[in-house]
Amino acid sequence: MAIRLLRSGGLKYGMTRSRPLPDIVSEPSTDAAALPAPVRAIRDKILAALEKNDVEALRIPIDWNEVRPLFARSGAFPAGTDPIAILKTLSFDGVGRETVDIARAILAEPYVKVTRGPVTLYEWPAFARRSAPAATQEEARARWACVRFRDLARSNAEKRPRATRIGVASDGVWHYFWSED
Repeated sequence: MAIRLLRSGGLKYGMTRSRPLPDIVSEPSTDAAALPAPVRAIRDKILAALEKNDVEALRIPIDWNEVRPLFARSGAFPAGTDPIAILKTLSFDGVGRETVDIARAILAEPYVKVTRGPVTLYEWPAFARRSAPAATQEEARARWACVRFRDLARSNAEKRPRATRIGVASDGVWHYFWSED
């Protein structure tokens, strides 16, 4: 049976959800200490892997998850494709250096807390969810460093960086590392 959201905010068994819950997005933050401990732990594992400058090192935080993070929309790769092979394929250079550089740039940016019903995610970079003009040229360059080469043409046409994003649930499960599209 389906479940429906009631006006009071509760759910009642046997009813269907009438509309999706809206995302509640926090103000951007750079305070890593404010992240829940499981989120900090996976972020630290990802950053440690990125320090090796080898996309293969990301296998450790990927495999640390209960389920593999999503790197592309459903159907883009056959089920069971090696995640490192996906990251290499998505990287402009074909070996993953772009992927490593983008992930490092993303995690250097502020994050936002995204709440959707009972689910809470922490997403980097914050500007992908909350538009804000860059105050300095350095901030603008940092934002553009979060864009894959294959997304540059569209980003240039829209006159804004279409950032690749990393999302981690409050329980420390790394959910995705993908472009907006």
